[in-house]
Amino acid sequence: MSQLSGDPALITPLLFKEKIKRLLCDKRGFSSIVGAIFAVLAMMSLFTTVFLWMISQNTFYNEEVKARNQLEIDRLNERIKASRTNYTIYTNGKISVTTELQNIGPLSVQLTTIWVYISNASCNVYNFTRFSNAYLKAGANSTFNVEVSVAGISSSSTYKFTSWLITGRGNVVPLEEYTGKILIASVAQGIGALQNNFEDFKYYNVTKQGSIYVLANYPNGASGYLVNQGGEGIAFQVLVTNLDENERTIVLLPSSVLFSMFPTTEQQIRAAFWYIVNVNGSGVISSTYTPVTLSFGVETRLYFASYKIITGGDLFSPSKASFTKTAPVNLALIGTIGGSPYGQNIPFVSIYINN
Repeated sequence: MSQLSGDPALITPLLFKEKIKRLLCDKRGFSSIVGAIFAVLAMMSLFTTVFLWMISQNTFYNEEVKARNQLEIDRLNERIKASRTNYTIYTNGKISVTTELQNIGPLSVQLTTIWVYISNASCNVYNFTRFSNAYLKAGANSTFNVEVSVAGISSSSTYKFTSWLITGRGNVVPLEEYTGKILIASVAQGIGALQNNFEDFKYYNVTKQGSIYVLANYPNGASGYLVNQGGEGIAFQVLVTNLDENERTIVLLPSSVLFSMFPTTEQQIRAAFWYIVNVNGSGVISSTYTPVTLSFGVETRLYFASYKIITGGDLFSPSKASFTKTAPVNLALIGTIGGSPYGQNIPFVSIYINN
């Protein structure tokens, strides 16, 4: 070992250089330095990886929270109103649920499931039916009809019905409760296969827009019991349900007519006629007629507005009442039921017409 002497200020740098020289010449010391550098680099790489992973997880969490919050906002904004719910018990153990749905919210709604609960003193049963493609757009109205199979029920018993719809966002839409007895056979044998809804009898004034005829104030209309005649003519809306005990389909021909009899004097009676027509979703009356199909258990709107039968070369022409005041109204329906000839006359309401 070398011996250094002299000025301490000169000796200290020399000693440091000596130690550096020894360290560089010592392979074990150099390996330690390289190992330490790699260890630091490995730690930095691991820290960077963990840091980036934490950032990505935090971003993913924030996106999930944002999506969850939006889903909750959408769920709270769903608003479906159900009204006029009817239940029909079939002879095959199925129940038909028909209800009027109105989407009064800002979002389109998917309907996924309907539950039906039926009870009386000796029975408490329930079941559900799922839907594959049932949607209701914002602001839309729709007549909703579905069948649910429920074991152990009878069309001759009285039940309390409770049902509700489930939406795709998890909301529950309660339908009206109903307690009563529905006898399909009695309806069909007593008045015929068709049942009329007296609460939804409407009239419209017919207006002409260019070459087409349109129902004014469609679809709301006004009560058909008091008619203020105006425009090109009158159209009547009748809501009927096919309750045929054999569950056959009814098809109405163009000769189906709504007519009234006006007792103008003691010896004179005058009539007015409105033949069946087709009306589209905008209230436009078709100039030609396509037979209307009435499926079993489904409420269907019928429109009567034509002065003559729409067949062959005879196109739609609006009908007016030439007489006023009180008159009885009948439905004379002609068509087929299950492919066989069918006819039914329904003396169902009276009206009062003002000019």
